[in-house]
Amino acid sequence: MSFQGEDLVISGAWILGVGSLIEAIGQTRQSITGSEQGKDLIIKGNGIEAFGNSLQAIGRTKLLTPESGLAQLYTIFGAWLEATGNTTNAVGVDIELNGSEEEGTVINALGSGIQGLGAAFEAVGAFLLEESAFRALAISGNGFISLGSFLGSIGDIYVLNNKNVIGEQILLVGTWIQVLGSILLINAITIEFEPEPPLKTENGYSYPYSYNSFSNTF
Repeated sequence: MSFQGEDLVISGAWILGVGSLIEAIGQTRQSITGSEQGKDLIIKGNGIEAFGNSLQAIGRTKLLTPESGLAQLYTIFGAWLEATGNTTNAVGVDIELNGSEEEGTVINALGSGIQGLGAAFEAVGAFLLEESAFRALAISGNGFISLGSFLGSIGDIYVLNNKNVIGEQILLVGTWIQVLGSILLINAITIEFEPEPPLKTENGYSYPYSYNSFSNTF
């Protein structure tokens, strides 16, 4: 079974949304209880997010054309960075669970920073697009994901400095900001690939996707 680029990008966005929600639920349990409860959900959530980011990167690569310009390249690079960051987060939390809490927290902080940078690249990619119905949503969605990720990195730094209460609060806020960003991104991508009304042709009707912004950029 072969998937089109549009299908991969849409599926990746939904999987990213599910992963971010699972991570936020896990972080909520951890922050409220002040224990390791919820870390298993955080690991699973980050793993799912990394898978979603990878699907988006692959889908965008399939859609890449010589006319795509920098917007598409920024988005692809950003998605792979996000996948790397989420994978690093999952590894860091797993290390925390296995007893090396300080080492795991350092890795987790690094992973969140990488994820935030990746989402920032995607936001820039969306900014470089021509004006469209989904452009503002894509910028906002990726911007919130970037902000939430950087807050996660800051929260881990507070934890490393033995300021666990404020660190956990920042981590909690950061994960839910990422959920908000994921929801906005799902809406943006849904609009981006929403089928246009059928066009009358000599051979009947055709059903083109509304995807045209990247080919017209630069």
